[in-house]
Amino acid sequence: MTILETIIPVFLMIALGKFLKAMDIISDKGIACIKSISTNVFLPVMAFDTLIHGNFSVDSLILIALEIFVLFTAYGLGFFFKRFFDPEINGYVPYAMPTYEGGLFGWALIALILAPVGGSKSDAMFSIISMDIFSGVFCFTFLSTGLKFLAGQKMTRKEIAISIVTNPLIISVILGFIGAFCHWGEIIDNSIFAGLYTKTTDMFIKPLSPMILICIGSGLVFNWDVLKKGLKLAAFRYALQIILCALTLTIIAFTLGLSPDLKVALLVYFFCPTSFLLSMYATEQKAIEFTSGYLSLQILISLIIFSGVSIYASQIL
Repeated sequence: MTILETIIPVFLMIALGKFLKAMDIISDKGIACIKSISTNVFLPVMAFDTLIHGNFSVDSLILIALEIFVLFTAYGLGFFFKRFFDPEINGYVPYAMPTYEGGLFGWALIALILAPVGGSKSDAMFSIISMDIFSGVFCFTFLSTGLKFLAGQKMTRKEIAISIVTNPLIISVILGFIGAFCHWGEIIDNSIFAGLYTKTTDMFIKPLSPMILICIGSGLVFNWDVLKKGLKLAAFRYALQIILCALTLTIIAFTLGLSPDLKVALLVYFFCPTSFLLSMYATEQKAIEFTSGYLSLQILISLIIFSGVSIYASQIL
């Protein structure tokens, strides 16, 4: 019953998002507002709270180094995979292979699985957020710059730097790392403001998962003509992610030791869709259909994998 209690609400919220969009109860503008609130308010609070309660160590640096290796490996192989796609869309391939949509997808699902674990949740989420911030930096540098170039836009180094330093999520992560080093979490928890802090952060964090899942459902595409355009690339990406995930888990197991909660978190994270930024910069009709089909397929595949990981998690956590 615990598995169903985790999986069924996820699919119900996604179905609700699809229903609300189909019935015009919520518009594209409304979804954009929800995404904006989630990424600029709720996610930064979750990231900050998780990081200040985490333990930053040499292990964290190793995980971050592995994330950087994985990102650039997938990015580099994307240029090799370009040859298997039509010229009208193959420019998107290198940017569609790396990155993970942690903020608007993975974090919420990982938190749902790890919620019953209690204290170990913070350590695993700390590791995932620490890794994922570099996926975010990759998105706001290599990914956004490359996609803007494909769309005929140009972005100066100054504009890239400003987009990074003014991003609320990145600011919250930086403050969270500082807080981890300075033990802000411990200081707050032992202060007279502990209850106030916990209740306030809970009000920001608890709505995050349903809001994100509604957004995911509203954007799902079930048109086969659109879905099949991204099928081949989705197959390439998930085959590559299986290899990269296995390699990463093996390295961690032999160097840091692989705890069950971190293993579960990484299994969900590695099979998250690529960044949703991919669809924001597509301008040509073929590219729009290609990226929409690709992301929708990834969401569906990722949810199936999430269900399997949830079952596995119930046995090892």
